[in-house]
Amino acid sequence: MQGDMWQELDGKHKGETCLIIGNGPSLKDVPLEFLHKYPTFGTNRIYLMDGFEPTHYASVNPLVVEQSAENINKITSIKFITSNLAHLIDGALPLVSHHTPCFSMNPRAYIYEGYTVTYACLQLAYYMDFDTVLLVGVDHRFTFHGSPNEQVVATGPDPNHFHPEYFGVGVKWNNPDLARSESAYKIAEQVYTSNNKRIINLTKGTALDVFEKGQISDY
Repeated sequence: MQGDMWQELDGKHKGETCLIIGNGPSLKDVPLEFLHKYPTFGTNRIYLMDGFEPTHYASVNPLVVEQSAENINKITSIKFITSNLAHLIDGALPLVSHHTPCFSMNPRAYIYEGYTVTYACLQLAYYMDFDTVLLVGVDHRFTFHGSPNEQVVATGPDPNHFHPEYFGVGVKWNNPDLARSESAYKIAEQVYTSNNKRIINLTKGTALDVFEKGQISDY
């Protein structure tokens, strides 16, 4: 069944445009009708957004999957889950992580996580042959204490995401690694550009300068 789904998705959206949705605070200002305009990729705790469910869902962080499995199972999207925990999610397509920086042309075999689930989605979108990827909610700025990638426990309302309970009190999460995620994004930009595809960041006020920028009103 999983093999059939991967085969069905291979090149399915040739020439189309999709949205990859980050979970930054700016997502609160993105009109819901815009999120319904294109096929979408949502991640992690996007289920906290009222009135929206993405076309595709991805989570590669074990802490997210372990703590949110019940809610993820309620999502009816096509789900891509880190292979070690894919058994927790009904019907999940497993993503095997490759640890050397790369851009996978065949995420059915492996992906590189790139220190952000958004990078995993960029590989999935490429596999499905979308020509244009639009990014929203990718603020690329975080307030945190400790070192990049360090596991911490949230002690108050979450200032880094669209919902205060995203990583709310008592939730375990990993500090972001913005430098390494930018390095991965640069790989994606090169791959997309060299194959006549585009990644356009529509996030208002984004701190990510790797990709071409645009405005939601233009799309």
